Amino acid sequence: MRKKNLLIICLTSVILISSCTKEKFPNLEDLQGTWTQQTENSAKHLLIFEPQTMYFIKPDTEDTLVYRLDKNKNLIYLTLKNNPSAGESNHKILLNKKSQILTIFGLFPSISNQISETEFKK
Repeated sequence: MRKKNLLIICLTSVILISSCTKEKFPNLEDLQGTWTQQTENSAKHLLIFEPQTMYFIKPDTEDTLVYRLDKNKNLIYLTLKNNPSAGESNHKILLNKKSQILTIFGLFPSISNQISETEFKK
């Protein structure tokens, strides 16, 4: 009987912990609009999502990209709109709907072997 109660408590805890996770994979509607990079730097990057197009606005340049989402892998795929032969990159992407924080992993190169995390706020 004790083992059964312990098993029920463990399963309930796992369900509660997993349901508290606020970050989810965004859908197309969630992404639409302008997102501002959350950083201490004065020069912030912007992402502007429209259907199938993302504008990546940097302090000195702007890239126009085609994007697609893969919900099964939690990835966003990016391709330069005017140069698709340059290849496609993919990045893990999560959205905290409550705080409207979009996190993209590996968007910028990192100094260490760790994958960078960049946060944007709507």
